[in-house]
Amino acid sequence: MTSTREWDYLIVGGGLAGCVVAHRLRQYRPSSQILIIEAGPDVSGNQDMLHFNSLNFIGGQFDWGYKTVPQRHLDGREIHVPSGRALGGGSVINGCGWFRGSKADFDSWAEIVQDERWSYEGQLPYFKMTEKWYNTDNLELHGQDGKLQIESPISTGRIYPLSTITEQSWIEAGVSKLPGSDMNAGTNLGFGELNENRSNGARQIAPLAYPLDGITVMTGKLVRAIKLVDSRAVGVYLDDNTEILSKEVIVSAGAYRTPQLLMLSGIGPQETLDKYGIKINVESPEVGNNFNDHVMVHLNWKLKDPSQGYALGSSNPLLAQPQFATGTPLSHVACTSIPREELEAAIAKDEGHVNPDHYMLKREWAVMENLVMYLAVPPLTIDGTHISNALMAMKPTSRGTVTIASKDPKDAPLLDPNYFATEVDKVVWRHSLRKITALMTGDTALGRDVVSGESPFPGFNPLSIDASDEYLDKRVKAQGISTFHGCGTCAMGKVVDTDLRLKGVQNLRIVDASVLPISIGAHIQAAVYALAEQAAVIISQDKD
Repeated sequence: MTSTREWDYLIVGGGLAGCVVAHRLRQYRPSSQILIIEAGPDVSGNQDMLHFNSLNFIGGQFDWGYKTVPQRHLDGREIHVPSGRALGGGSVINGCGWFRGSKADFDSWAEIVQDERWSYEGQLPYFKMTEKWYNTDNLELHGQDGKLQIESPISTGRIYPLSTITEQSWIEAGVSKLPGSDMNAGTNLGFGELNENRSNGARQIAPLAYPLDGITVMTGKLVRAIKLVDSRAVGVYLDDNTEILSKEVIVSAGAYRTPQLLMLSGIGPQETLDKYGIKINVESPEVGNNFNDHVMVHLNWKLKDPSQGYALGSSNPLLAQPQFATGTPLSHVACTSIPREELEAAIAKDEGHVNPDHYMLKREWAVMENLVMYLAVPPLTIDGTHISNALMAMKPTSRGTVTIASKDPKDAPLLDPNYFATEVDKVVWRHSLRKITALMTGDTALGRDVVSGESPFPGFNPLSIDASDEYLDKRVKAQGISTFHGCGTCAMGKVVDTDLRLKGVQNLRIVDASVLPISIGAHIQAAVYALAEQAAVIISQDKD
């Protein structure tokens, strides 16, 4: 069945990026007829989604529930990779962390694709368009009337018992406090205050922050393929074989489903398409390549005196006050580097030589995000006896692939992030695990007065500052998980051009995390919001 109506813009995927693009195109071109097709449901009216603890929807009905293929460098484990399956996509299930990354991330992106629009200065107006910042301290760098309320522990009155001690400990560990405690001002090497895109603690899902008034939204529908005529996109086929026509198709299905959809449409590596008997419409060998994600490891630390009431689950009446239910229980985020000589030695081991123009050597990078959280994490229970760390490797050099498992769009794509494959990634983790151990147990306020030692992951002895490389590698192999920041699988410069047009196909663009050509050194939602904001401007300014 073919729909007789032709849309101006058809957006495949009503996730974070799709909602932003649709909203802004409606604003910039009010007469446009816009259709969003989303595989999941519309949860905009579900108030339960907005609660602080709604992170527990990971693994639930609004998560695609992907797993990786067995990871060769993580003891063969299959790693859970959450992905939002609802209108709003990842904004429905993510942790609401708001981190742009560094100026170096975006300047490197612009350098790779040779287009300054994607530099930090080029993206800054679009970051500001997303933000309703919680203070007016830095108006040049932060928006005041954007779509998303940005909050911090201090702005919501969450002054935790360990806030000052944690800050003092980072300083004693040699990590500098960022100006204004601002992690989102272009420099993230140091420590600053946590930022979250919450409104009085409530989750802000994309279709509520970017209302879809005047836009047609079709939920519960899976797109089978893009309809191509002479290398020109003219619409899509749904899984029930319905054809829907459009002057322009914008794919915003995310870093996993977007390359899958391209391949099912005959756009991708010839070997893959031949394997599944799919007619080749456009050979694009880089579709599905460059897949990268951030690995996270959690650590639990036993308190010397739990009666001090430092942690959630204790009897401290302060932590029962309502403001402490408005955000993640931590105060600071610290982003740290490793010595250049260690990085050079690791690059030499991976690549056989060291090029001074190497991507990782041309700029100074924060490579590990470190959180001190005021609660225990699994497998322990939250009983006030432990605090914890969440560590996230920010600039992985390991790269993997996303490909198809069959010709059926209902079958999940095959995800192989190839975690922890390079010596660079190993060296980053070894150095960072020793550094966090020194923070928690060394000559710092935390080590002297608060923490007695690690309660290790089952099967391991506690962490120590002098732990061997072999031991630290085993910890990551046993404990490493996804931070669900998959990106890069339809990279700008390789699969799409800098106007987000798919190379070799007319009237087809991609706007989602799959186009990020680098690993953003941060939680990626802020970068994707800014990407989508600029994409809408680029698309709207195209001549008919």
